[in-house]
Amino acid sequence: MLRFLLLLFLLVSGVNIYAAPKLIVVFVVDQLRRDRVTEELPGALGKLSREGRVFVDADLDHGITTTCSGHAVILTGMSPGRAGIPGNTYTDHESFETRYCVDDNNNAYRELGGHGNRSPRNLKVSTFGDWLKSHYPNSRVYSVGGKDRAAITMGGHNADGVYWYNRFTGRFTSSGYYTASLPEYIERFNGIDPLLDGHLKSVPETWEHPEGSYREDDYPGESDEIGRVSGHPLAQGDEEDIYWQVYRSPVIDTQTIALAKLIRDHKKLGEGPEPDLLIITLSATDTVGHLYGPRSAESEDTLKNIDTMLDGFIIDLETNLGIGNVLVTLVADHGVAELPEYRTEHAINTCPKKGRIPIWHFLLGINWDVYWRYTFPFDLPDNLIKLSASDISLSRKYIAENGLNYDEVVETLDKILSEKSIIKEAWTRKEIREGKTEIARLLKNSQTDDKSSDIVFQLHRDCILTVDEGTTHGSVYDYDRDIPMIFYGWGVTPGKISGKAHSVDIAPTLARHIGIQMPYGLEGKPLDLTEQMTGSNN
Repeated sequence: MLRFLLLLFLLVSGVNIYAAPKLIVVFVVDQLRRDRVTEELPGALGKLSREGRVFVDADLDHGITTTCSGHAVILTGMSPGRAGIPGNTYTDHESFETRYCVDDNNNAYRELGGHGNRSPRNLKVSTFGDWLKSHYPNSRVYSVGGKDRAAITMGGHNADGVYWYNRFTGRFTSSGYYTASLPEYIERFNGIDPLLDGHLKSVPETWEHPEGSYREDDYPGESDEIGRVSGHPLAQGDEEDIYWQVYRSPVIDTQTIALAKLIRDHKKLGEGPEPDLLIITLSATDTVGHLYGPRSAESEDTLKNIDTMLDGFIIDLETNLGIGNVLVTLVADHGVAELPEYRTEHAINTCPKKGRIPIWHFLLGINWDVYWRYTFPFDLPDNLIKLSASDISLSRKYIAENGLNYDEVVETLDKILSEKSIIKEAWTRKEIREGKTEIARLLKNSQTDDKSSDIVFQLHRDCILTVDEGTTHGSVYDYDRDIPMIFYGWGVTPGKISGKAHSVDIAPTLARHIGIQMPYGLEGKPLDLTEQMTGSNN
């Protein structure tokens, strides 16, 4: 009788008595540096910082800091190179075509209502969701996000549902890889017309926000794509304009969270006999951050919206499932560089060219050198090379057909790049593979044998290549690699933990914490979530 009364008391109190959490929720906030998540925030981000287990030195353990690769490591426990996702795009070594990280040649995997094919085909490893379903056959795994590449690489191969926002149609969608058609409740969410009877019907005409706390609203270097001051257009223009404006505003996160809640409620996640997994990837911090930078009024308002929305979401989960029965992880896929103009104003810009370099001017110079050396007079330089903002890929076919020597071309390009004042170092595949420095190790973790470029160029700190205004990410520097990493809820002992901790550690940490088997040979290491201490994780 006493035992029964004790169990009843624990249940009423909401104290965890289960062998596993009812629901595991992973929040990934795109382009969120860890210095932006503080205890002072009034909503969920502040609560997690105060009551969660915070790994205060967390960062990325790879060197090419892009969205697709950043998401791919979180629930695989593998570096981007081992996972098969070196970046958002890659150059196919055989066809010399630029490929998207989650595209697929199989037309059966067409995006529903879209134009391309989407699947996790390029993801060469399993995910935490796969491990969970292997251990608990009745577990369900759902992933929803603002970007296809985020939702897919997190959901992995065997998810029960993976959904993302299509910025050309205004609808949340999936692909034939996961389902032949959208569930009826998601069709209702989208509506026949998203703007008239769907999830966007209440979108205001403009996005209004207060002045920021770091600088004035209208600041040099910010993009004017959707205006530089409060009153940014939302429900203005034609349909595609509106869908695109939604994608570049906090509204995309609001709608992503709304759909995640709908999925949770409709599928009764966390109410089954075994633990479920819900993955939510939020994109507005990235789409807004690229336009305005991390210290803008727009970015502050975007983070405030996340703070508020996640607060309500977590409260709802704990109300329905019981406090202590939900295991939450919060992390980011990468950080971001400041606007060069902001660094210059504060006399901390170390780039030789004061930070902002027009990418087309830079690429034109490289192409001109290649043309005169290798493709003059009848061929264009892009027959031989493909250039991006951080690397160069070579056409094996062109080299073979024109009697060129691969090693000689690589050596020449290495020299051309190294002479550019904004480039700190150019890295060939061999130099990355054989390098002994920390930078070489980080870049090696981003390399795949079949997809990676032939040369990676490392810009000087604070230098960015941009098409227009705004900012970017992708470098090896701390501002692009430092991320928040917090665990909260089921079985987690709060505390601030210093020392090594990486996003690649999250999947093995979750697996060990809930007691399920993980694959052999993971690159990530399980972190302790229960030891009562404030100190080092080394």
